[in-house]
Amino acid sequence: MTTPARPAPPPPPMRKGQVQAFEAISNYTAKRDCELSFEEGDLLFILDQSDPTWWKASLDNKQGYVPSSHVSSENARFAIIDAARRGNLALVEECLNAGVSVNSLDKAGNSALHAASQAGQIHIVTKLLLQPRIQIDLQNKLGDTPLHCASYRGHAEVVQLLLNHGAKFDIVNNDNYTARKLANKPAVISLLEEGTLQGHRKSSGYDDQEYGVADSEDSD
Repeated sequence: MTTPARPAPPPPPMRKGQVQAFEAISNYTAKRDCELSFEEGDLLFILDQSDPTWWKASLDNKQGYVPSSHVSSENARFAIIDAARRGNLALVEECLNAGVSVNSLDKAGNSALHAASQAGQIHIVTKLLLQPRIQIDLQNKLGDTPLHCASYRGHAEVVQLLLNHGAKFDIVNNDNYTARKLANKPAVISLLEEGTLQGHRKSSGYDDQEYGVADSEDSD
């Protein structure tokens, strides 16, 4: 494979949230201090693609330029989503630290939070929910939110965590199903029905404390 015979361009500014992960398709040995060496199969975080022949990349916490001819534009990896699904916290953190958007979507419109919620990876869900730009109610191409995914799979701990962080329980997917309609485990159903009841109380102008007072007065 031919390496572009030109000097690397001056460093462009890194654009946070627009970083993509690509798998190297061949080895490359850096010829300049501003370049990166890598091996076939390495996961490269591409920070800038403004130059067609030299891309700015990150690998093992180092930044430098790589020849784009050694990185296929057809093998982009949804690394943060794959890692979230598998429960690989180290890779999720590496992606976030490299600048990959926490709300990156795969071809089905799933985010890392969708993937972790569906797989019941509570430690990954916890990590993702700490990110300031997380969109907790993103809907994939089926209209499902992370809460739909966790509810359908019966992951009560994830459902509770999502609800605690303000996930909307009344969103309907493309089949007009809420998360409650998809739930089939008693523990999950109970959590969602409790959330629905609390939402109804607040929408009626009451809070939980007021309801408690009213209940105690009625019982006297």
